[in-house]
Amino acid sequence: MSFLKIIILKSLYKMNGERTIYSILHILNGKKSSQTIQDIHIFQLTSLYQSFPMLSRVQLEEVVHILYKEKWLVKSGDNHYFINDTRKIELENLLKENLLPNYLNGWKFHAITEPFWQRLSLFIQVASHLSENSIRYIPVQRNPVTQLWLKETLHSISMERNEINKYLYKDLVNCLDGIEINPAILINRLTGMKEIGLTSDQAALELKMDPSLYQLSFLAILHFMIERILSNKEEYSLLRYMIKDNKKNFTLTASTAKTYDFIQKGYNIEEIVHIRNLKQSTIEDHLIEVLLNVPEFPVHSLVSEEKIRRIKKSIEQSSSKSLKVIKQQLADVSYFEIRVVMARYGDSS
Repeated sequence: MSFLKIIILKSLYKMNGERTIYSILHILNGKKSSQTIQDIHIFQLTSLYQSFPMLSRVQLEEVVHILYKEKWLVKSGDNHYFINDTRKIELENLLKENLLPNYLNGWKFHAITEPFWQRLSLFIQVASHLSENSIRYIPVQRNPVTQLWLKETLHSISMERNEINKYLYKDLVNCLDGIEINPAILINRLTGMKEIGLTSDQAALELKMDPSLYQLSFLAILHFMIERILSNKEEYSLLRYMIKDNKKNFTLTASTAKTYDFIQKGYNIEEIVHIRNLKQSTIEDHLIEVLLNVPEFPVHSLVSEEKIRRIKKSIEQSSSKSLKVIKQQLADVSYFEIRVVMARYGDSS
């Protein structure tokens, strides 16, 4: 069984028929919508966020169709599927035998993973050529923003150009020390003076890995590196430059960041609706996103302690994560208040 099929089965198992299969696509693609962001927390799928940005709707439908024909799934409505009861124990064993790679943290690092990889791969290529006093190469990254970043960074580094490669190698060895994932998953992708990096598919073939498992393992290594560098930047003389512009709230979308600015200035929801000329539901979506991203944001400013207690109790006693099901049990509570509690406490509910 391909690892992508295992991931989709895991997601459907977690969602238990409460979302369509396209909710999985939105999670794996990394869709920046309030619903998707809340879903990854409610169903404990944060690690998989934006893990397969190129997965298409057709590819997902093909995998689901195969799983259905193989009797893994039971259809309950348009694009809604449950795990077949007769195969749940088999699936649980399958998931235990095929764990997600350690260190994978898609939600936490999705905003900086691709920029980090572009900077890292281009820096390594250029450093390799500089060590041989060569300036003839075709950049592995064509993104002009990344190229400009490298030019500015090279100008700011106070070391000899032909020494950069040595210090970068030292940083890499230090950063990857102790990782439980095969470093070749990353190393095989790197281009240097005399080596051309492999594509994702080529690297997976070289290492005899399932392509989907390779993709997740590659991301896990990048996330491992980012975590290490952020936790102790001073230890890495060059790698620290690759995420030096990381911001505390880098995961907030632009529109949500504007709403959050107004919240911090003391404006309430109704005032922000009027100022920004947006629907109340849109501002509420922004607040849910803030709750999911900013741990210190006070949930009690949106829902009373008494309602939080009752909503949490209802969620714990219900086998469903459906807002409608919870709302039916709490007539005096709004859908927004339920979403607020799910957003703040969803991972532990």
